[in-house]
Amino acid sequence: MSYQAKIKRYAQILQYIEKSKFPTSSEMLNKMDENGIKVSDRQLKRDIESLRTEFGLDIQYSSTRKGYYIENEELTFPYFLKLIEFSQNIDLLTGYLKEGSNIADIIDFEDYNSFKGLQFIRDIAFSIKTNSEINLKYKRFDTEIEKEYRFQPYLLREYLNRWYVIGYLSESDEIRTFGLDRILSIIETGSKFKKSKQMNVSKMFRNIIGINASDLDKVEDIELYCQPFMGNFLKSLPLHASQTLKSENTDEIIFTYKLVVNFELKQRLLMMATQAKVIRPISLKTEIENMIAEAQSFYK
Repeated sequence: MSYQAKIKRYAQILQYIEKSKFPTSSEMLNKMDENGIKVSDRQLKRDIESLRTEFGLDIQYSSTRKGYYIENEELTFPYFLKLIEFSQNIDLLTGYLKEGSNIADIIDFEDYNSFKGLQFIRDIAFSIKTNSEINLKYKRFDTEIEKEYRFQPYLLREYLNRWYVIGYLSESDEIRTFGLDRILSIIETGSKFKKSKQMNVSKMFRNIIGINASDLDKVEDIELYCQPFMGNFLKSLPLHASQTLKSENTDEIIFTYKLVVNFELKQRLLMMATQAKVIRPISLKTEIENMIAEAQSFYK
C-alpha cells in the first residue's frame, strides 16, 4: 500500500483520538469508512502499533473507558499531527503538479526566501538525533564575510516562516542560533558530543516567543487586555501555547501568559498596540509605553 495511503490513515486515527475522547476501534473504523478509507480491524491495530514503535507516540487503551487515548499528549502529539497534516497538503499540491496545473494559480506563498535553507533540515535533524558535531559555514545578513563554526546542534525551531538551529559552539560552550536561510554549507566533523543533562534547550524555549533564549531567563506572568476584535483573533490564533482566557465580556477580553520577556515578544505586542495592551507586569507595560512614545517621536 502507498505511503500516501498510510499517512492518511495515521492522520485519521490521530485526529479522531484527539477530537473524540477514548474512541473504540469500531468507532474509528466507522469514521474512516465515512471518509472513504477502507480499513480492517487488524490493519487499524497495526497502524496504532506503528505509531507507537516507529514514531514514539504513547497511544494507550483504557480498559475502563473502553477506548484509546494518548499519554503525555501535550509533549509530542501536536507537533506530529502538524507534520502529518503538512505531509497531506504537500501530497495534494504534488498531485496538482502531476496533473499539469500551474501551482501559482492555486497557492501564493508569502515569500520565496522562506524556502531558503530547508535543504539542511534533514541533515541537521539527523545530527541532533545522533549527537553529531557539524562544521557550519555561515554568512550573517548584515555582512558579506563568511565564517565557519564547529557547532553542536540541539534543536530546530520555526519562527515567522523561517527555520533556525539552536545549539552550542563546540569551542566555547556558548549557546547560538543560526538561521537556516543564511547557512552556506554543513559538514559533519566525525566527532560526537554529549548533551548536557543540565541544559534542556527544548525546555528553555517552552516559554519563549522567537529565537532568543538563555538559561538565565525568568518566566513572568503576563496579563493582556484586548478589545473584542483582537481578543477574538487571539482566541482563534493564540499568541503562545501558554495563553489562557482569564475573563471576557462584550467590551474586553483578558488573557494571561507565562512568558520570558524578550525582543520578539515586545515586537509582537507593538504589532497589536492599537487593540491590545499589557496590564502586568508593570515593568513590561512601562517599557511598551516608552517604545510607543519613541516611535511617535521618530515619526514626527
